[in-house]
Amino acid sequence: MTEAIRLYWGRFGHVSVLNVASDFVTHAHVEAHLIIWLEGTAGEMTIGRETVLLGPGTAAGINSLQPHSHVLSQDGTPGLFLAFYIDPDWARRRRDLPSSAPLFAQAAITLEPWLHQAAAGLLDHLTDNESIDDVANYEIERFIDSVLDAADASAPQEPRGRVNTVQDFRVRKAIQLMKANVCERISFDDVARSVGLSRPHFFALFKEQTSLTPNVYWNTLRMEEAVRQLQWSHEPLISVACNLGFTTQGNFSRFFRDHVGVPPTLYREAARAVS
Repeated sequence: MTEAIRLYWGRFGHVSVLNVASDFVTHAHVEAHLIIWLEGTAGEMTIGRETVLLGPGTAAGINSLQPHSHVLSQDGTPGLFLAFYIDPDWARRRRDLPSSAPLFAQAAITLEPWLHQAAAGLLDHLTDNESIDDVANYEIERFIDSVLDAADASAPQEPRGRVNTVQDFRVRKAIQLMKANVCERISFDDVARSVGLSRPHFFALFKEQTSLTPNVYWNTLRMEEAVRQLQWSHEPLISVACNLGFTTQGNFSRFFRDHVGVPPTLYREAARAVS
């Protein structure tokens, strides 16, 4: 099994070229997410309540903070993917969407053959270059536009829903506590007590308001901080692990790989290659 990742940043957010064989646990991103299979194992994604079988004719669109997981091959055969992490505000401005509108009305996106070929051409361009210049950024943005057009064409012709907004002050307070203590170990019993709820009521209300369990939301915050530290700090991996409340480097590495598909050492190398 060969795992690899290359990272490229642009005005839209960033894109990863991923060659992975490990399954992804249920997780979420602040960014909108677009997954395009290129070769090898495609696997099956669960996005919210939808199941998406990736392939040359199907991509996956995932809204900001929408839970999703990805089961790959049981025999360890890797798959090659383009994974776009799209700034939702950039996309909404570009698509003239209101701030409350989700970018994707449904998870499965039908790709015409020319669009999948364009993805392969984009992969060739990215792998031939260490960074994205203005021309490449323009081409990537045009490609994203084309996939978003395909997403709109694939979706039922009905009004878009709304992005989940947290209305309950107790859930907002819990999120503030999580963000303030992202580098600490956390007890959800303590968080629930801090906002005046029992643990079962807190878990039910949190999921009702965010569509995520507190655990998945907490892990999303930890992943954001892990990526930030791997990109910008020069601390050894064991220090990054301890900074995030992990008792061992091995636990942190497993956690990171379950969410990104590659170990943190590979991610840091890829991030430094383009910094």
